[in-house]
Amino acid sequence: MEYQIVKNTIPENIDFGAILSVNTNRVTQNTHGFHKYPAKFIPQIPQWAINKYLKNKTDKLVLEPFCGSGTTLVESALSGNYSIGIDIDPLSALISKVKTTKIDIEKLGLIVDWLKKNIENPPKTLFIPDCQTLEHWFTKETINKLSIIRTLINQIDDNFSTGKAIKDIQDLLLICFSSIIRRVSNADNESQKTYVSHTKIKQPEEVFTLFFSQLDYFIERITAFSLNPNIKPAKIIVASSSNSLTELLRGEKADLAITSPPYIKAIDYIYNQMAELFWIGDLFQMQTQNLQNEKKTQYIGNKQILTKEFATYSPFISKLNIDLLDKKLQEVFITDKKNGHKHSYITYKYFVEMEKHFVETAKCLKQNAHYVMVVGDSQVSNIYFDTADFLTIIAQRNGFNFKNKWGYKIKNRFMRFDRKGRGGIIDIDWVLELEKD
Repeated sequence: MEYQIVKNTIPENIDFGAILSVNTNRVTQNTHGFHKYPAKFIPQIPQWAINKYLKNKTDKLVLEPFCGSGTTLVESALSGNYSIGIDIDPLSALISKVKTTKIDIEKLGLIVDWLKKNIENPPKTLFIPDCQTLEHWFTKETINKLSIIRTLINQIDDNFSTGKAIKDIQDLLLICFSSIIRRVSNADNESQKTYVSHTKIKQPEEVFTLFFSQLDYFIERITAFSLNPNIKPAKIIVASSSNSLTELLRGEKADLAITSPPYIKAIDYIYNQMAELFWIGDLFQMQTQNLQNEKKTQYIGNKQILTKEFATYSPFISKLNIDLLDKKLQEVFITDKKNGHKHSYITYKYFVEMEKHFVETAKCLKQNAHYVMVVGDSQVSNIYFDTADFLTIIAQRNGFNFKNKWGYKIKNRFMRFDRKGRGGIIDIDWVLELEKD
């Protein structure tokens, strides 16, 4: 495969079908590096889209329907434009909120000094996660130290005045706290799934040292962000993007949309963040695995569904009216003797929900506004799905004109392993350029 080499900045106009290799070390600048997050796109993509379609204008509105950890929202803020991010995952939404919120630096300094003073003389009653297997995931020493930090963060509003400024600092500290949890746990740092390896024994990092080192990093980045006079605020909404976006946006219409939707048989974000959710999931009613599993059922592309949900489904009856796509759904159904019925239904449901998403997004964009969508193709039951092409067809029949398609090579993976036919390694992310009719 031949790549077009690009260094740091993506050119405005790209040939149809071109595949870029973006050589850059600028993927964690500003607040982008606050929290590890699976399958997020590089900030150069929203930078490129904003530069191309907003033409250096400011005070415009950028919509990010699947905001994840907020990459588009950060770039919108830095460009002097407002943004609205929507995501069903509450931890993702909190990460996005923290990365795009200016902080009172003087008050942050006072609270950090208070934290350092009290860390060695902790409260007698400590926060303990609601997890019966906690000592499988963490050593006793780690549990104690994480409990101290979480307890002190909880007590901030008792020791300082309440209000938005203090709440914003408290949220910043919670995300800083969350960002170290996988590294101090017994779980493998790189895997998509949260699991403890019995063949590659891990030595967890020391909690206090890592937390305050990470906090220094957060303070440096959020200070520069907060002192930037051009920053415009982002609004974060916790909801599904197949819901009524007109209601969520209260009639506002965006000048540009940029997003990367979930893959078919999506990454299990909750499973990926399980260690973190043990410690801060109580903020979202997701502190136990049962509560986490209930929440998963609401995610687009979720593969954990009950048999009764797809018992009456048949790809020969329920069709998407895209010949090649319907044939592939039937092929999965027939050839995969073990999971074909389920996998065909999951894939069918994914495209149904994405069609709802396009319908809703079209209502929330101004006339001739552009929609830049980054999406990877997938394998389901060893059958290849041209997801980008199928979504293009669905977009075109729901209020969008198709302008261009190009790709870029995925280089920096959070999860470096083959999913053994359960989705495959995704090498290329496709960028679809759409325009509202």
